[in-house]
Amino acid sequence: MKGARTQAGSALMIGSAGFLAVLAQLRLDHSPREAPDPWGLALYAWAALLLVWALARTPAWLVVEHPLREAVPDLPTVRWPWLGLSVGLMLLAFLDSGGNRFRLLGVIAWALSVIAWFVAWWNGPLPRVPRDGFLVRGHHWLLLLLLGLGIGFRYWDLWNLPLDVNSDHAEKLLDVRDVLNGEYRIFFPRNTGREAFQFYLAAATVRLLGMPLHKFTLQVGTAFIGLLLLPAMYFLGTALWGRHGGIWAMLLSAVASWAVIPSRAGLRYPFLPTFAAWSLAFLVRGLRTGRRVDFLWMGFFLGVGLYGYSPFRGMLAALPAAFLVVWLAQRGWRTPEGWRRAGDFLIGMLTALPVLTPMLRFIVDFPEVFFYRLMTRVSTWEKPIEGNPLFILTDNIRRALLMFHWTGDEVYVATIPLRPMLDPVLGALLLLGGVAAWLWMLHHRDPVPLAGLMAGFVMLLPSAYNLTFPRENPSAVRAAGALPAVLVFAALVPALWTARWSRIGGDGRRWIGLGMAALLAVALIRLNADRIFREYAQIYCQIALNASDAAEILQGFYAGGGPEANAFYVAYPYWFDSRLIGMWLGDLDWPHTIWHEDLPQAVEAHQRLPGPKLYLVHPEDRASLALLQAAYPQGWWVLRPRTHCEGLGILVFHAPPGPF
Repeated sequence: MKGARTQAGSALMIGSAGFLAVLAQLRLDHSPREAPDPWGLALYAWAALLLVWALARTPAWLVVEHPLREAVPDLPTVRWPWLGLSVGLMLLAFLDSGGNRFRLLGVIAWALSVIAWFVAWWNGPLPRVPRDGFLVRGHHWLLLLLLGLGIGFRYWDLWNLPLDVNSDHAEKLLDVRDVLNGEYRIFFPRNTGREAFQFYLAAATVRLLGMPLHKFTLQVGTAFIGLLLLPAMYFLGTALWGRHGGIWAMLLSAVASWAVIPSRAGLRYPFLPTFAAWSLAFLVRGLRTGRRVDFLWMGFFLGVGLYGYSPFRGMLAALPAAFLVVWLAQRGWRTPEGWRRAGDFLIGMLTALPVLTPMLRFIVDFPEVFFYRLMTRVSTWEKPIEGNPLFILTDNIRRALLMFHWTGDEVYVATIPLRPMLDPVLGALLLLGGVAAWLWMLHHRDPVPLAGLMAGFVMLLPSAYNLTFPRENPSAVRAAGALPAVLVFAALVPALWTARWSRIGGDGRRWIGLGMAALLAVALIRLNADRIFREYAQIYCQIALNASDAAEILQGFYAGGGPEANAFYVAYPYWFDSRLIGMWLGDLDWPHTIWHEDLPQAVEAHQRLPGPKLYLVHPEDRASLALLQAAYPQGWWVLRPRTHCEGLGILVFHAPPGPF
């Protein structure tokens, strides 16, 4: 009876801590940007103390099924002939990758070198189908449900959200077109330089699915990459906190707006958190099991991720830092097993080398192109650093650490501007999860969660090291390498809750406890759906430039018999990219763009063209409108408002046929 009262009391305190933490986050969410609300900070401190009291009072809450059992160490073997073959094939792939080009011989050698490397270092059992086949258990259906939820959040109404896009999309479509035309680059130098993965994925989407060169083609691919985050988070959560942790981490990654919005944007953003999650998951598995095989897969995903989005390069530091902090905490230098594990980790890191062979050749040939984007942010390559670099970095790190609960990114493309990265419930779970993680480590004498903490901190640096343009920090997309760590720590408290109530007999208390967990899941789904499909959608639509409306006006002119050569876009500073008009019209090279300063000379030539004419003019470009009215006295104009939301419309000037 006493145990039941203690159990109920602890549950009440944990629930109260969660309630106070949500109230605290709501206060911070609505506090001014100049300073956080002190009442929000006080409520968070109170919530943390309540959680510590509850978990310390009832340590049974910190017990779940052991995340992964310590494996019997594999023999530290190496197959030297296969290693020699891998190195030789790497050299061949390196030599054949000159001139920033993939070639058939080099690609074959590249793929075989990776396979040979795995064969050389593989010292565990080979994957095999169980004798009794795959048994479908209850939690497998739950995982499929979560996968379906993630698909819905990433693909529902994908055509319209986001509808209009920006110049980055136009640049990427040109790169995809280059691939389709046989220009198989390793690194794409256009637009300050871009890694190749997205362009080959989009080109494959065009070839296999028959899709056009369109922003939607980019979105389909990036949403798929974003979906791959879910199984990675399940593996990471399971490796850290057990099966319940994996399920909650997968749920959070399925719905969290910080994970979903960038995957819908059609840019390279989701490559960063997805491959960071896969790399970190196998690092944690390697730390748990001591198996070299896990470290090999860690290195493989490290190499693949470096073809995705440039801030992923931070994982080259994050993984060693994460391993080192755990190895030191375990005093690995004192035992042969510790040194063996360190050697296997080093082999895992070196596994990225065969995967990166073509990229290494590009770096050797064109280092200034590869490092250009980085150097313009950490040096004076583009502009002087205004202030003391150490002070700027310190302030950047401070603001990056506050991005989850208070500060936010001001860029509208992949986040809700100037709002915390996390919704109020998820923000509360992150803080409580951080507190619970320290209690977990003390209770279990388990330093492995430090790996997630360290990796998450290091992966904030691609945003925080921006010394030249500190206003770009915090960046929702460049700091997204920290997303896996954020979500897996946020998953801990609900994982402890469901694990505890699942162990209790089938009385009413169990179903009440699990019912509260279900309500938490519903709240997370509802909050993030509102953030993505209402709040973000409205703000994005109002800010994004409406090239789709321009294309719709032109299509109406063509459908009414107007000659295609007689419809023009009068370009104006900071208005939409004319290539995006061409994208909507099915021609990226749509040629009928006139810079507003060149309009007087262009109109003289246009007056000799037979048939009606149409000009798209910026609403603030009164000089061009006056010029057109003078050139075409019988012409008229109308302000076409936005189709889908409030915002800047388009002045449409109609010139009737005939001499002027």
